[in-house]
Amino acid sequence: MSKILLLLSFLRRSPQCIELALQIATERQSELVVLFVLDEEVIKAVTKKLTEDGWIGGKPSEQFVEAWRREYHEQAQHKIQEVEEAAHAKGITVRSFLRQGSLVQEALALLEREKIDLVIVTRRKRSGLSRLLFGSAVADLLRQAPCPVKVIDEE
Repeated sequence: MSKILLLLSFLRRSPQCIELALQIATERQSELVVLFVLDEEVIKAVTKKLTEDGWIGGKPSEQFVEAWRREYHEQAQHKIQEVEEAAHAKGITVRSFLRQGSLVQEALALLEREKIDLVIVTRRKRSGLSRLLFGSAVADLLRQAPCPVKVIDEE
């Protein structure tokens, strides 16, 4: 049975991407593997932005950062549950993973371990300059993945 990886994160979880993954899994009678990556860089960026904009004090407390991590984790679990329920309703075999780390590194590790045939991921809407200056996780994944990667551009 072929395997399709639906790659999700806090910034990459568009309904169009999820629906396409379900559609392709149904058409190909494939197993759907869902990976939600809790990207530590997102937590750092949000905390930095809130500090710079004056929403929180000079150095956020460990309690604040831990509360943000818990909320992030709960949102990830909720999204995974939604995808699993939709997959089960369509008769799709589904397995899910929740990892913390780098989106690209976690995806590549799972691709290797699970022998994935296709990756489906959302690309966030950003300017070309932003991608040039800060890089692109999706571009890195496209270069390094050992299988095809279907990119759904965010609307």
